[in-house]
Amino acid sequence: MPPRRSTRPPEGGYFGGNAYRPPAVLEPTDYLKPVHEGGYEPHMTYRPGLVGAPIGHVIGLPQVKPTRHYLETTQKKLNNANHNYVHTKQNPYLEALRNKPWKSIQKYVEVRPGAHLFYWLYYADGTIVEADRKPLIIWIQGGPGLAATALANFAEIGPLTMDMRPRNHTWVNGRNLLLIDHPVGTGFSYAESKSLLVKTDKDAAKDLLRVIKEFLKTHKEFRKTPTYLFGQSYGGKLCPRLGYYLHTAIRNKRLKMNFRGIGIGSGWVDPKQSTLVQPDYLYHMGIIDVSTYTKTMKIAKKMSYLIEKKEYATAEKLDDTMFNVLNVEAGMEINFNNINQPNPYNDLDDLKIKVNKYVKPTLLEVNQTFVWNYISDEVFNSLRESFLVPSTKYLETLLNHTNLKIAVYNGNLDIVTPLAGATNWVHALKWHGTRELLNAERKPIRGIKNGFFKVAKQLSYWTVFGSGHWVPEDNPVAMEHILEYMMEQSPQN
Repeated sequence: MPPRRSTRPPEGGYFGGNAYRPPAVLEPTDYLKPVHEGGYEPHMTYRPGLVGAPIGHVIGLPQVKPTRHYLETTQKKLNNANHNYVHTKQNPYLEALRNKPWKSIQKYVEVRPGAHLFYWLYYADGTIVEADRKPLIIWIQGGPGLAATALANFAEIGPLTMDMRPRNHTWVNGRNLLLIDHPVGTGFSYAESKSLLVKTDKDAAKDLLRVIKEFLKTHKEFRKTPTYLFGQSYGGKLCPRLGYYLHTAIRNKRLKMNFRGIGIGSGWVDPKQSTLVQPDYLYHMGIIDVSTYTKTMKIAKKMSYLIEKKEYATAEKLDDTMFNVLNVEAGMEINFNNINQPNPYNDLDDLKIKVNKYVKPTLLEVNQTFVWNYISDEVFNSLRESFLVPSTKYLETLLNHTNLKIAVYNGNLDIVTPLAGATNWVHALKWHGTRELLNAERKPIRGIKNGFFKVAKQLSYWTVFGSGHWVPEDNPVAMEHILEYMMEQSPQN
């Protein structure tokens, strides 16, 4: 199924000529207030949440046949001939590594009985020597159900591109990079039973917490290394919750980790806001006409009402409806990832072939009995009831009660999480820096052509020009500025 959805500024946003007023200023305290499940205290009214959709909708990819990673249903076997590529010059992946070795390790962690998450660690600058003295980035991919070993690794930030050529702007230059295929059933991760697939964001984040704990037990040298979470799209939604869990574990002395900050890229952090601005964005760009705009805005407003009532399942069905209306009535294929670029379907299908043929046989830890895929419908569908649950409350808690450095960045060509929606929810956060952020002066990102950013206390907000949903790939110059800003003078949490 093709890319996805649409909206307009909410009642309390900044792009609708409304009368929004920042909440009262809060002062930071040492007390870390508990965060209630669902993002709300029992007596609270709805705070902006997160919208989900079929997996193709969220990232702008077509719907694909489910990839069954659990052992009881997986019967496909690798052709033994594929293993020959481990020792032959016909393997472009190995050829690239011979030209520039990138030291890395891969490992499975059983986070629950029968549930196995897979991680891939790249050492900074391709060497183990003194790697622990350089920052560690833990990457949380979106979807849910997109493999970090595919998109982050080869399409965005790893040392090699999808063509198995050196990447000019890789995050592994000067930084350690930990990629985790999550939730269970995604990429190289697998479950021994379908019942082990996670169904809530809480379960997904708890599994990530377990794998990070196990990673730091195995690699004790990284316990004092400045460490940052970076999440994209649905991964950006999970990061505030996971960050809260990590901070709590550290505070309670259940985890030794030098946790410094969180980066949220194209984050599905507030779905109501993101969904409401999609029709406006597509209408103003000339992609849809007046009748389609009117029709989809009615759907978006109804969705907004249902989200406020926490009727997420019904709202999600309307989300599907709006997506289909937009694609059919636009009269063209819309790439919701980046309005200026064609859909990446063919490239990702080619990547699937290359990973199975050239990469997987070289990974000795990997279960070779199933066919790897960059996307999993089954994982996505398992989490359907969590798609619209917000994570803003976790982010507000971290801002009010920790000194974690937090960067929120979004591209101006993104339809999945349009820039206006991100701007609305960021400025509506309830924390002690709300007014300061609202009045902060914008500064250029490495020159005006790359966008602007503004800072209030530990929170920074980045408007990235020339970028869609995948900021690291679309504008690596701006992304490098964000990384450098995050890792300079980051206070210890």
